[in-house]
Amino acid sequence: MSRSTTITPVRAAAFAALTFLSACAAGGGPAGPTFAQVAAQVPPAPPDRARIFFYRDYEPYDSLGRPDITLNGQVTGVSEPGGVFYRDVPPGKYVIAIDHDALYPDENKAISIGGGQTAFVKIESLKSNDSAADSDNPETFVVDLVDPADGQKAIASKRYYANGG
Repeated sequence: MSRSTTITPVRAAAFAALTFLSACAAGGGPAGPTFAQVAAQVPPAPPDRARIFFYRDYEPYDSLGRPDITLNGQVTGVSEPGGVFYRDVPPGKYVIAIDHDALYPDENKAISIGGGQTAFVKIESLKSNDSAADSDNPETFVVDLVDPADGQKAIASKRYYANGG
């Protein structure tokens, strides 16, 4: 006696629901360790360097694009949805920008950071200008400088990318 391998609409709906619920239970975000899980293994910044954390929330309805992040025009990493990474840099002035096709007022930020200091940079996707269905409406990302206390809390739940995406 042979079993039928035909997928009925009921089975297909049950499989889709199960897949959806599994994704929700896992948070739907990227896989890998959170920063909180690896923070104890991250070495402190050297005293003659400044540390800049770059992070982005995972919002399933925002862009899942992965634009490059630049410091003074040089690529330093990739903005991963739900991810965090850091760079230790010489003290100085930096323009932090996102490499993308859209223009938005004040999308880039300038900071001056000293040795032993830590800065937190959040990359935000703007929903109002993001539409996969409209090719004339490019993805828009902006840089936001975050208070260190708020930034420290925010990165704990983000996926850690040691090499910057």
